[in-house]
Formats: sequence, structure tokens, C-alpha cells
Amino acid sequence: MRLRCVDLPWVDEDHSSGGREVGAGGELVPLRRGPEELVDDRYLLDALLANTPDHVYFKDSESRFLRISDALAGWLGLSDPTEAIGRSDFDFFGAEHSRKAFADEQLLMQTGTPLVGIEEQESWADGHQTWVSTTKVPLRDRNGSVVGVFGISRDITERKRAERLLQEQSERLAEQAQTLERLASLDELTGLYNRRGLTTVGAQVLHEQRRTGSSLGVLFIDLDGLKEINDRYGHRAGDQALQATAEVIRAQTRPSDVAARIGGDEFCLLISDAGAETLTTVIARIDAAVHDHNRGADAPYGVSLSVGSFLADPRSPGTINDLIEQADATMYQRKTRRAS
Repeated sequence: MRLRCVDLPWVDEDHSSGGREVGAGGELVPLRRGPEELVDDRYLLDALLANTPDHVYFKDSESRFLRISDALAGWLGLSDPTEAIGRSDFDFFGAEHSRKAFADEQLLMQTGTPLVGIEEQESWADGHQTWVSTTKVPLRDRNGSVVGVFGISRDITERKRAERLLQEQSERLAEQAQTLERLASLDELTGLYNRRGLTTVGAQVLHEQRRTGSSLGVLFIDLDGLKEINDRYGHRAGDQALQATAEVIRAQTRPSDVAARIGGDEFCLLISDAGAETLTTVIARIDAAVHDHNRGADAPYGVSLSVGSFLADPRSPGTINDLIEQADATMYQRKTRRAS
């Protein structure tokens, strides 16, 4: 980069300039004066670099500093801006940031395309990081040839920290909302879905089964004699019977299945990609699991379940609650036949 020299004002032998200075071609031209002192390009540049709070810099074709603002000197830990002359980002920042900045600047000088308002994360040699918003443009000589880079950066570290904190807060709130939603969809006693959860998740499962053309199996399961258990052995015993039923059902589910407690003594199990044989097999496994539980349980009562099933054709209309009612009806029929 070539610095522009400013000619001193023309002075006659009588030490008067006549209000003129020497022009570029040697001719006398009127002095350009501000309100108090000579105003020329060099003065304006000096004033800008000394007073702007932004980080202003000029670099040569090898990305070495030619001149920087006082604010940038302070940012770099220098006592005087001239200490930066001939040095590069590699002398101040970490290798990763310096390599990226160097590559960007070399490409900019080759293409002549400015970089406007980019956000850069500065990694320093001591490990700490800062953020700046940067604009870089080609630095051209008087002939229009690119000879370096002119840049201006503004510290946005606090803004980025605030954005990060806001993002972390938003993520925590979203996670808490998901947790509350999940808790609102779960049965507190058994840990299975409650009716609300079954309605929500079941609708999604039903939609997927219809989309793929697969049948959805629905089991309606009733814990027999819960009222008698509560009346005779207390509600704690009734709760234990409900929890045992939930464990029996949970043990028969796959990741794609959905188990829920939808009433006081009523449970439901949705079985994806099911067929009639699938439902028969699952019911048999539930019966066997109940038998094993009663044989090993240290309780004065036994767990007994009534199960009804319904196989939903993917081409049939209806909501998930309609399917549950169908399974409930078959359960009631079986329970009535068994009682008679």
C-alpha cells in the first residue's frame, strides 16, 4: 500500500501563503481549512483511527497489518497501534481462526468480492474466545489494482453470549414443557400412558398403520375383582394389584406397541402390524405371565385379568377411541360368558 503524502502549504518570501497550497501538478490552489485547522485526507484518517470504537485495519497482500485503529490495538493487547505493523493474525489469534481469516482474505483479494457483516469467532492463543461482526473489502491503489484488504470489525461478544443464554433458556423451557406434557400423559401409579396419552399416541399409531396398510391390534384388559381387593385388603393392596397388572402388560410389549391404563381397573394395549394370530399369541403370553406372577407373589389374593381383542382393518374408518370401544365390547362378552 502507498501512503499519500500531504504537501505543506506554499509560503512566499514574506511568509504568507496567500491562502493557497501546492496542488498535485505544482499549481497553487486554495487551502482547504476546517473551522480550526487544516483538514486533509491524512488528518481525517488519523482522527478516525484514533477515535472510532470499532476495529479498523489495513492489510497488505500477505494479510499483514499496515495500520490499525487505537481500539483494535487495545483489543490485541498492544500499547501502540504501530506495534501491529508487519504482523498478522497468526501473531495474535489461535491457529484455526487465523487460517480461516487468511484464506478468506486471500480469496477476497483474488475475486474482489467483499465480505459484508460476517460473524467471526476469534480464538485467542490463551484459549478464550470472542465474537466480532466483520466487513472486509479489497484495498486498491490509485490504478485500481488490489494491493490488500481494508476491514472493520465490531465486538459482538456480549450479544453472542446473550443469544447463547437465550437459546439455552429456550431449550430448557422446551425440555421442561416436553417433560410436563409427558407427565400429563402418564398414569402416576403404573407409569403407563393414561387415557389422554393413549388418545394422542394412539392416533399417531393408527395413522401410521393406515398409511402402511397394516392392521392394528387392540387389547382391552380388565383387572377382575379390584373393588373386592380394595374392600378386603385395603387400597394399598389394590394399588399393588394394578402395578402388577401393568408389569405383566409392559413385559409383553415391543417398542412399537403402546400400553396404557385408561380407567380405574381398565388397561389397553395397541399392537402394531398385528394379525389374528398375533393377538392370540399375546393374550396367551399375558395369561401365562399372570399365572407366573400369582405363583411367585406373596399376597393373599391372586391377579385375574379379562381380555378382549379387536383387529382394526386399515381401510376401516373410526378413531382410536372407537377401536377401544370395540375391544371393550369383546372383553365384556368374554367376561359374561366366563361368569355364566
